[in-house]
Amino acid sequence: MSLTREHRQEDLSFAYISAVAAKAGYNCYRMGGHDYGIDREIGDVAQIGKRRVDVGHRLHIQAKASHNFINSDDDNCILYDLKIDTYNTLILEERGNPAILVLYCMPSDEDGWLSVYEEYTTLRHCGYWVSLRGLPASTNKETQRIKIPKEQMFTDLSLKSIMDRIKGGGLP
Repeated sequence: MSLTREHRQEDLSFAYISAVAAKAGYNCYRMGGHDYGIDREIGDVAQIGKRRVDVGHRLHIQAKASHNFINSDDDNCILYDLKIDTYNTLILEERGNPAILVLYCMPSDEDGWLSVYEEYTTLRHCGYWVSLRGLPASTNKETQRIKIPKEQMFTDLSLKSIMDRIKGGGLP
């Protein structure tokens, strides 16, 4: 028996986030314990003397993977219907560590998700990030449509920029 489609999509989104964090030079942690709306944590590492140490700056990530998104060229964004519980968790301002949503946009055909060859390994399409902190609570019952600007592609450079803002006391 194999994993469900949703679990395989989730695992590939985690792989995408971990690869981006590794390229950017950050530690990527899988959240332990119970699931309270955060899937991954990115941590900053610095060299102190001859050792590298975790210096405590944190970014929380709620990971989503889907082929059910709308590529809106009219306003240059990705539209995604986020489950209402997840939306209402990510808008919280009481959070100690800032949190973002990373939506890994995948092809609908499973054969296009991952290609592994001797010369390269490819995850198809990419992920986009958005901070929902401070948005109004939704009165919807099931989902809330969110917009993610296409310029907010989740890359090593965008992650470095987010972490620099956090280190400076700001938000993503």
